[in-house]
Amino acid sequence: MLGSRTMLPPIPIRRRKSRRDVTRKQRFGRVLRGIESGTLRPGDRMPTSREVAPEFDADYRIVILAYKELQKEGLVELRPRGGVYVSSRKGETGGSSPLPELWLTEMLTAGLAREIPGPELSGWLQRCVETLRLRVLIVASTEDQIQGLCRELRDDFGLEPEGVLADELKAEGHAPGMAWRADLLITTAAHADWVTSLAGQLHKPTIVITVRPELLGGEWALLLRRPVYAVVATPAFGDMLRGFFSKVPGVENLRIVVFGRDDLSMIPEGTPTYVTQRVRAVMGQTRIPGNILPAARTISAESAREIFAFIVRSNIEAMGRLGR
Repeated sequence: MLGSRTMLPPIPIRRRKSRRDVTRKQRFGRVLRGIESGTLRPGDRMPTSREVAPEFDADYRIVILAYKELQKEGLVELRPRGGVYVSSRKGETGGSSPLPELWLTEMLTAGLAREIPGPELSGWLQRCVETLRLRVLIVASTEDQIQGLCRELRDDFGLEPEGVLADELKAEGHAPGMAWRADLLITTAAHADWVTSLAGQLHKPTIVITVRPELLGGEWALLLRRPVYAVVATPAFGDMLRGFFSKVPGVENLRIVVFGRDDLSMIPEGTPTYVTQRVRAVMGQTRIPGNILPAARTISAESAREIFAFIVRSNIEAMGRLGR
């Protein structure tokens, strides 16, 4: 089992990451997301290591090392006695962020160590994620959750997701066709036991996802230093957000607006505003004031690893059956 709530085979236990590794990863993720979303532009000055250190519960020297690693990746520039700035270098693909040269080099080198020549690695990777069109059923409490997870599973993992509300599924009293068609069931901790039991009856694997912890200590901890609006489809999801961020300093700055019920004009122009995927899907030409935040990636690294393990395993098994 993967953890205590999955029917997948085990994954080798990884060594616990050091504070330096964690800080570097979190800084890397935030800078890269900022560049891709446009909230960070080439030449923007980054916070100093002493300003950032308390946020990551790390010594400022650890943050300095993290910035140096980001500089090696080409994401930031460290200017002597001048601070840290978002790199002005453009990516070779025409995007705003540079290609991760060091990471790609390490991946190609690791492949060669496993007797996979560099020119063949891309083909292997493609076959490991695209041989099958895997279908996923998401079971969650609200439409906001379902639509958000559908977007991530489709865009980040290449899966074909469908969703059903947990209460509706329980009310049916039997597994619907979408559950039988699914290759994998995904749910949250709130419905873990029930969905795991259902998946066992259907002989389907299941994964109980968790949320990226850095959402609390990272992006939103900074955002909530001033008013932030969240436009949601249901009051229930608004309550979930308040509960999720309840221990984050500044949670009183989180303002929930229910689409279709509340007046959107209450949102001041230019104010950071989070809009759920469900609302984005139904808002049409409706204008929402404020600075719309990019869609958040919520699935934790541990859950992502479980999902990718399922995808790779399923595709490798399929290639074996096809004799590829």
